[in-house]
Amino acid sequence: MVMKIRCSQCGSTRFVFTEYHEEEHNVHGARCANCKKCLDSQDLLPTTPMDPITQCLLASQKTVRAPD
Repeated sequence: MVMKIRCSQCGSTRFVFTEYHEEEHNVHGARCANCKKCLDSQDLLPTTPMDPITQCLLASQKTVRAPD
């Protein structure tokens, strides 16, 4: 499944990974690169359609597998 991220506060699709800090125990992995909001499940777009190139690449991986 392909998931895309879009900040629900500012609309940016750019994000940065974060590190764990004791004083910020609720920050768990990523922030918006534009507004610095902590990303959560509201920022995921799970129903984003796959682009045709990705679909083609995934289909070719399924058909060209080495024998077991």
